[in-house]
Amino acid sequence: MKLTHLFIAVLATATLLFQACTTSGGDDTILNPYMDEDTFNRLPPDQQELLFTNFFLQALYVNAETEVRDADSYLGAGARNGFTEEDYEFPDVSYMYATVSDNFTNYFSPYIAERIMNRLVYSESAAGIGADFQEIVETNCSEFDGFCTNTSTLVFKHVYINGPADKAGVLKGDTLLMIDGREPRNELHFRRLEAVFDAGETIPFSIKRGEDTLVIMITFDEYFTPTVYVDSIESIPVITVTEFTDTTTLVTGTYGEFVAALEETAGATSTIIDLRGNPGGTVDHCVNMAAELLPKNDTVITIISHTIDTLTEEPYIDTTTYIAGEDGIGAGRYYVLLADSNSASCAELMVAGVVSNTKSPVVGQITYGKAIGQSYLQTIAGGLTGITSMRLLDKNGQTYQKYGIVPDFEEGDSTRALQIAATLAKDGTVKRTQGYGTVDKGHFTLAKRQGKKELDRGLFKVIRNPKKKLQ
Repeated sequence: MKLTHLFIAVLATATLLFQACTTSGGDDTILNPYMDEDTFNRLPPDQQELLFTNFFLQALYVNAETEVRDADSYLGAGARNGFTEEDYEFPDVSYMYATVSDNFTNYFSPYIAERIMNRLVYSESAAGIGADFQEIVETNCSEFDGFCTNTSTLVFKHVYINGPADKAGVLKGDTLLMIDGREPRNELHFRRLEAVFDAGETIPFSIKRGEDTLVIMITFDEYFTPTVYVDSIESIPVITVTEFTDTTTLVTGTYGEFVAALEETAGATSTIIDLRGNPGGTVDHCVNMAAELLPKNDTVITIISHTIDTLTEEPYIDTTTYIAGEDGIGAGRYYVLLADSNSASCAELMVAGVVSNTKSPVVGQITYGKAIGQSYLQTIAGGLTGITSMRLLDKNGQTYQKYGIVPDFEEGDSTRALQIAATLAKDGTVKRTQGYGTVDKGHFTLAKRQGKKELDRGLFKVIRNPKKKLQ
């Protein structure tokens, strides 16, 4: 078997998750992706890793033609450029990735790969009951001496789907009275009380629901945090999306949570979508979520991908336009979108996909400006490589790469921005007038710190075989 066949087979396996020389290592050694598999297997691990990562870097990286050389050019280059074995598991590989200009093209060696992989696939996990609260503070002053005291009431604001509280029967809107016989003074005090108990312990909670007082037994356990939250302001639904992740409180991930949020708010004529601080995530989630807000046949986004033909083993550029296959669950509503300077990648894709069709107004700050995406592959040695392989164009063939999406109503204060969004949502007639920025924000032009690249904001994973129409 030729080595390219093996690499293509690894690529096919990797898509389910995400979307080389002589053994002597002499100077005359050439790492060739067309060598046979037996020869490859006799290579030392560092050369196998170098050949593997170089093959995909040359095939997938958008700037490979001008920035990436053949694998043998990097043999020994790590040590010559200060990438020591004490600091790097595979110095030559780390050096190779440090030489490319794109800050989002990275190599993660095996010791850190699992942690990065978990960040890509899962929402944050925690232990406890899986809920948060709205703290209602009342001030009571004595008629005699004027001395005032504050009392807090904790109302369950969000009960995380499939979390311990949800499984025990706690409902959004319930009032917490006691935990294990103790009355929490405020939410901070509750978190301290909660932290005392270990996973597996079952604790009585006294809860008020309407006029009834209930005792509900909750078994503490680990849970995934949600990535979609439903609130309201002045009777306008506010759907907040914190990231786009494959597995959250639901196995269907952020997209499944978003569909549930749209169903929960069915009947609303206006809705606020809050994407502030959202760094991005998995592309199929944000594409499909945008489609749920659009009518049939609207164009969501076009993705230009550098990929590999699994039959010919040759790299090629694929252009895929994503079109709403049917009316979305939320199609027909009036939307206002909230975004800020930390809204990036998939969050920006969702904004662009919606506003280029609906002309929905955007409130907040100019966004990060990331209209590129990465493919993530596990490597031969168990590392992880993230390669910028995609460029995005909106419905009109335009891009916000480097410049960001300009808000129609600029407001940096979080509370005031939400209030502006509520006013617009109640009016329901204002249309978007702004476009994309004109000043390079600098995220893609700053010099990289050699060997210190980290997983930055704007995770954006690839769909290898996307459908032309979203179902």
